[in-house]
Amino acid sequence: MLADYYVEAKSRKEIRGLANLLRNKLGLQDVLWIPIVELLDILAETIEEFSYEVVPDNELANEIHAETDIVTGHIKIKESVYVRACDGEGRDRMTIAHEIGHFFMLCLCGFKLHRNYENNIIPAYKDPEWQAKCFAGEFMVGKHLINDMDIFEIANKCGVSLDAAGYQCAHND
Repeated sequence: MLADYYVEAKSRKEIRGLANLLRNKLGLQDVLWIPIVELLDILAETIEEFSYEVVPDNELANEIHAETDIVTGHIKIKESVYVRACDGEGRDRMTIAHEIGHFFMLCLCGFKLHRNYENNIIPAYKDPEWQAKCFAGEFMVGKHLINDMDIFEIANKCGVSLDAAGYQCAHND
């Protein structure tokens, strides 16, 4: 994978541990449907370094649904993404969880971010985007809660897309 940046290597198991730690700290260890939109306000009220805002769609590039400034800990979320997340749209709920993953791993936990000056191929486990996507999946779909579920049940009960449910089901080891 070609990327502008890379971070220290983290396995899915390590990221799952971080996601579960956050679930536990928030009292969400046994919750299937994570209240991700409400969590934004809780984090903003309890963690000084965290803030977010909902911005007009045209403020971010078309392909950007949300972004995290790792220097300030500030997350910008497109208004359409936020509204769909409020309506329970799985993909948009995962987008917010993805940005929270960036915040926790890069801002709060201090995973070191390095510039890929030589344009080397970066393995997934060192890609900050893969790590945030992994965090979002592990946080939104608790491995210990989905053992006997199919992807349709996972998507419905956890509020994620079928793609995300399928991915988490396939990586539930």
